[in-house]
Amino acid sequence: MASVCFNCNQDAYGMVITALGHKWHAECFTCSQCGEDVSGQVFYRGKDDRPICEKDYKKANAPLCAGCKRPVIGDVVTALNSKWHMNCFVCAGCNRPFKQKQIYMNGGKPYCQEDFEKLFLGGRRRPERCHGCKERIVTQWVDAVGYAWHPQCFVCKDCKVPLQGDSCYKEGEDPYCAKCAMRAIKESADDE
Repeated sequence: MASVCFNCNQDAYGMVITALGHKWHAECFTCSQCGEDVSGQVFYRGKDDRPICEKDYKKANAPLCAGCKRPVIGDVVTALNSKWHMNCFVCAGCNRPFKQKQIYMNGGKPYCQEDFEKLFLGGRRRPERCHGCKERIVTQWVDAVGYAWHPQCFVCKDCKVPLQGDSCYKEGEDPYCAKCAMRAIKESADDE
């Protein structure tokens, strides 16, 4: 009984290759993706038991670049819980590679500090320190009563109630809620 080539379904004669559990004519043993001869090369089992060359296998199984959405093969940047081509990992604003360590995200896209501030902070630079706790400000802050504050630090000087989103009063460098400000005004009036 004659063998049949798995690729062309013709009688397998002459030079026959046995691979992937099937018989193949030598000229039929090609990559199912690109058609390149895979005999004598590294190959993998593709769909329907057909061979796939190493290059196409890597393409098919490579992670997709978060920037261009094409397979990442070769040099890869792993950042922001994603894989990127070296030339795709750039600022979404200016398209330049990142020079500093700090990368800012907005809408799933990376930005350099300059573009992030220009595009999302109205051109203002991120303040260095919180007026309340004096610690470094890394991401969010509140601009109020002439100073920058961490949202959790912008509280009434007396009762410590959060003031963000509410009206507040200022005495010296300190913010006060309406209740504490009114009490201070009343106490001041009573002292006179």
